[in-house]
Amino acid sequence: MKRAVWITGVWIIAAAVSWLDTPSAAAQENPDLEKGRISRVEWDEDGDGLSFTNKGSRVRLDLDSQKIERMESAADGGGRRRSRFDNRTRTWAGERGRPRPGRGRQYMRAPSPDEAWIAHCREWNVVLENMATGETKEVTTDGNRKYRYGTANWVYGEELRVRHGMWWSKDSKKLIFYEFDESEVLDFYLTSGLTGYNTVLLTEGYTKAGAPNPAVSLKMYDLETGKTTGVDTGSKDHYLFNIRRSPYGEELLINRTDRRQKRLDVLALDFATGKTRIVVTEIQETWQSNTPLMRYLADGKRFIWETEKTGWKQYELRHLDGRLIATLTRGEYPAVSIVKVDEENGWLFYTACSDDHVLCTQLHKVRLDGTGQKRITPDSFHYSRFVISPDLKHFTAQYENVETPPSTALFGTEGKLIRVLAEGPRVEKNLSEIFTFKASDGVTDLFGVLHKPKDFDPSKKYPLIVPVYGGPGSRAVRNTYQNGARDTSRGYLVARIDNRGTSGRGKAFMGAVYGKLGTIDILDQADGVRYLRQRPYVDGERVGIYGHSYGGFMAAIGIVRHPDVFQAAAVRSAVTDWRQYDSIYTERYMNLPQDNPEGYRLGACATHAENFSGKMLIMHGLLDDNVHPNNAWQLIHALDRAGKKYESRFFPTAGHGTGGNDTQWEFFRRHLIEGSEGS
Repeated sequence: MKRAVWITGVWIIAAAVSWLDTPSAAAQENPDLEKGRISRVEWDEDGDGLSFTNKGSRVRLDLDSQKIERMESAADGGGRRRSRFDNRTRTWAGERGRPRPGRGRQYMRAPSPDEAWIAHCREWNVVLENMATGETKEVTTDGNRKYRYGTANWVYGEELRVRHGMWWSKDSKKLIFYEFDESEVLDFYLTSGLTGYNTVLLTEGYTKAGAPNPAVSLKMYDLETGKTTGVDTGSKDHYLFNIRRSPYGEELLINRTDRRQKRLDVLALDFATGKTRIVVTEIQETWQSNTPLMRYLADGKRFIWETEKTGWKQYELRHLDGRLIATLTRGEYPAVSIVKVDEENGWLFYTACSDDHVLCTQLHKVRLDGTGQKRITPDSFHYSRFVISPDLKHFTAQYENVETPPSTALFGTEGKLIRVLAEGPRVEKNLSEIFTFKASDGVTDLFGVLHKPKDFDPSKKYPLIVPVYGGPGSRAVRNTYQNGARDTSRGYLVARIDNRGTSGRGKAFMGAVYGKLGTIDILDQADGVRYLRQRPYVDGERVGIYGHSYGGFMAAIGIVRHPDVFQAAAVRSAVTDWRQYDSIYTERYMNLPQDNPEGYRLGACATHAENFSGKMLIMHGLLDDNVHPNNAWQLIHALDRAGKKYESRFFPTAGHGTGGNDTQWEFFRRHLIEGSEGS
């Protein structure tokens, strides 16, 4: 078998004999069966054969004869799926033609299931409109911007993905809606119209880390009695979100978490009584995922629940009445996603990072009573795009790694390879590699991927660029096929690195950055560069880093905390001090400033401004309502006081998504390619 092995800091593919070393039977019989990927896999009902699209044509494989035949051209261009988003109307399927709300906002109307009424949020109040007569009923009358009904605030929309503020019972007799008391929330101001003749003041209640949050509760209006009552959801200092009806509509499910987001309760509200009960609770020492998977079985009562209580993402089978029915998956590695639930035969198929190489995703199966757990994909590859036969005896999967182009094969469910269906092209020279180095703790393996230019010459020295995001739960490095990167054409080596705090490595790995944003995460990025610059072709005196949003923070904190590693940084839309960012995101990972003053101090770029000795380009949109422009102004002020030189570019009409890509690469060209002192 061909295995991934460790040699001098790099995972490579051993040259042992393997089923991949010789052309597949499919390729020998049909040399045009290639491109590695297939789509629109359809199994015969009896599982005796399958058809799929390859290179724009339909192909069929008979399992008994193993004969492959091309059928006809695929009319849909190779199985492209139609997006649920309609660019013409700017709406999503299932939203009844309503324009999708802007970033951080909610829908302002909610039709009842029987289509007799529409609930509106008008002037911060809830109003019902009879769809037949146009008659209106005022449910609330005292709403205003600081005490609103039927809608949440911007931070709820941005961080908790709240898109609705009003919910109907299935029988259309009850309406649940938000009550938001923002009287203690400080306003933040932006100025628009900066390119016109007059400006407009934009005002938003925006809770920054440690500041007063809105008091949030739910109200229930009874259409038959005309009465409004409060819903008991506990303390108003909790967050209430991900509100939705249960599958059959008898209850309303509500996610509730405390301000520090270490405990999550899923509540069930009984529409008939107005009472709530807890369905499931999850608790973590650092932070708890706010929206774990909750996938229902056919009865609408049992559900597969995603939990990290063991320190690894796993699945449980639970019941809406609060019972744990079975622990489904186990192992000191994280499950990734569900592939198939077969209730009739009692099986769950799912993926997990269970390989010796932690970046390789494998297919597993387990019975719905928690027995019979087994990994069923062979070899150390990254597997994806699974389609399982109706009789559960076979599946197709795409396999690849950073050096092996994607190919697709047919397997038995015990993991036996039956045949390769479509092979990726053979590559003589690969321009990307996964590298591994130790974290500062001397124990933890960290991974990165290094991309080289097409004309790479190991006898030359190249400047290195590090694109970065690195925020908690993100991920940049996967063991999937990569052959160079676009920006290497500019004359750079490009390295992406996954620091501690990123996903796919378990809760302890992710939680290592808790309370330490801008310390542990950027140290890992810097250590990755220190590892790479030991190579003779990496010029350790010409290293640039860039990123946007959290990545912009990493670029800024990187060059001021590790001036020995990074010589140039392009900082885009960056948080520069976590006291400047919203409470929900920041406190999830940093706790409150009152409880973690040293963590906030060390994570602020201004704290380290005196260390800055390289080149920095600061870019920001002046209408950024997510990461406010005063983050940039604060960094600039600190650099000015320290007598440091920098470059900046501001965009008067841009929000959180700035332009400036050409400016960034011109900046790097001057300082890393030409070595100019430019201004």
